[in-house]
Amino acid sequence: MRFPSRRRRQAEAEAAKETAALPALRAEQAVVMLAVQSRQLHHRLALIEQRLNAPAEPDPALELLPTHDDLLEVRLHSARVSAEVTRMAVELQARIDELAVRMPAIVAEDERQQRARVFAETILELSDSLDTAVIDLRDAPGQWAATA
Repeated sequence: MRFPSRRRRQAEAEAAKETAALPALRAEQAVVMLAVQSRQLHHRLALIEQRLNAPAEPDPALELLPTHDDLLEVRLHSARVSAEVTRMAVELQARIDELAVRMPAIVAEDERQQRARVFAETILELSDSLDTAVIDLRDAPGQWAATA
């Protein structure tokens, strides 16, 4: 009769925790990607501001440079992206908190099922080890044929 080792039980419990955390990790990756995009937009905005603030000589290529309206449009877009990242971060934190509240109940239920499984395996192993041949059952009732 073998009981599951402590390491195996711990590994199973950690695997269950990791499986439950996958949706949170995907959402967190999305927030990180949005933050990177926001940072890139901020950098581009800074470059455009530097170009506008630098004294330039009259040049026919000035028509290709961004205008003040373009700069305002980029700022507005950057603000929208920043607001979206903030909203997603708040939603992600709420989802993580919700999962953290439910997690102890899930782990407790899993431990309960694991104990029941171990108990059932023990009963099966004990029943397999009993010697109950038909001829043993015909003997006198005072003698036991079963051996453990």
